[in-house]
Amino acid sequence: MRRRKRNGRQNRPPAWPLDRRAVVNRLAAQRLTTTVGIPAAALSVALVGFGACSATAGGASSCTGGDTAPGVSGKEIRLGVLYPDSGPAGEAFPAARAGIDARIAIANAAGGIYGRKIVYSWRDDEGIPARNLTGSRELVEEDNVFGFVEFTVAAAGGAEYLADRGIPVVGLADESVWTRYSNMFTPASSIGAPVDTYGSIVRRHGGTTAFLLRTGLLTGISEAIYRVGQSLQAADVAVVASQTYTEGADDPGTIARQIIDSGADTVVAMIAPSSLATVLHAVRAAGVNPPVVLSFSGYDRDLLRSAGPDLAGVLLPVGYRPFEAGGGPIATYFDAMRRHSPQVNNPAQESGIMSYIDTDLFLRGLKAAGPCPTRASFLAGMRTLTHYDADGLIPPMNVVTAQRHPTSCLAVLRVNPAGTAFEVDQNNVCGHELGPDT
Repeated sequence: MRRRKRNGRQNRPPAWPLDRRAVVNRLAAQRLTTTVGIPAAALSVALVGFGACSATAGGASSCTGGDTAPGVSGKEIRLGVLYPDSGPAGEAFPAARAGIDARIAIANAAGGIYGRKIVYSWRDDEGIPARNLTGSRELVEEDNVFGFVEFTVAAAGGAEYLADRGIPVVGLADESVWTRYSNMFTPASSIGAPVDTYGSIVRRHGGTTAFLLRTGLLTGISEAIYRVGQSLQAADVAVVASQTYTEGADDPGTIARQIIDSGADTVVAMIAPSSLATVLHAVRAAGVNPPVVLSFSGYDRDLLRSAGPDLAGVLLPVGYRPFEAGGGPIATYFDAMRRHSPQVNNPAQESGIMSYIDTDLFLRGLKAAGPCPTRASFLAGMRTLTHYDADGLIPPMNVVTAQRHPTSCLAVLRVNPAGTAFEVDQNNVCGHELGPDT
């Protein structure tokens, strides 16, 4: 049963099914890297302002010489989690809690971080900045959390409040605040300067003119649309038209006619994948089959069972190792989800693996902070992670660099002609960051 919004102290996996369709997938880019150990300098920084530390026989630390950091006790470290569990944005992240639960369970099974168990409290921000601020305040002032994992499109709401207090935040970066505050870190940056990678993908598949199809439901989407438009133009793909589409409010037949009349040979979609399937069905029913369709969401095997034929041929860029690529990192993720988040029938969901990686990065920061963590030592420790790949789930990245520069290397998937499965179209497509005059 879904818990009330203010009752966020329990961190059991949610009992309700997590199979809701994605509204948007702002996750076209993402990088992380493996842990690199803790330099002596980082350990010394970890002790500043906290006092002396001594490890007990069980691996936990006894920290003296100062007050315990917020959210840290001898046995536990409490995190805060913010994500939209309801509202329009809630549809975008059906497996977010499951990915967090799975990664924390792995850490706790291995003894926690320096002997401390990781627990968390959470709030539903509904994808609304004002509610994000309210949730941030409640988690800090009522639940006394150490830091945050945010998987939301409304982090701007509480960003200044958290930055003013030096509270660490790790999560999905889809808003400019992630480049503004030094306490915010991300493995999934789609902000900053645009990159030409998306345009290169379209061009490689023969696209020369594009129709941008975007959602009208979420604020902040204009920045992403602008960056995608620059990426296309940098690869000599002309944007000939741009239109919003909201399922249930707009007529798919009308949108289909606009796409056809534009003469575009490419559709670039930033809408819910189920909505894209509806529009593509209408376009093909009118006798036109767009040669190139690039979607920023829809990497969901459950979706193919309901709308696969309408999505045949659609290209999807992702910033992590595709599930179809297999290998040890994917096997480890699947095993963790099946053992620790069994409420998710299908662990091959983008929001699941992305939140799993976000949580992994936070745990690496805690490890780098040393046995007596403070918020300051966490922030210093994060800056030692210069070659991080989430145990092979993403290309290596420098955590500090990623705060200012979007990911430029992606994998590309394609829905097969029958609409029954995803295939790896390209494993590693790398582009270039575009300058202000591009």
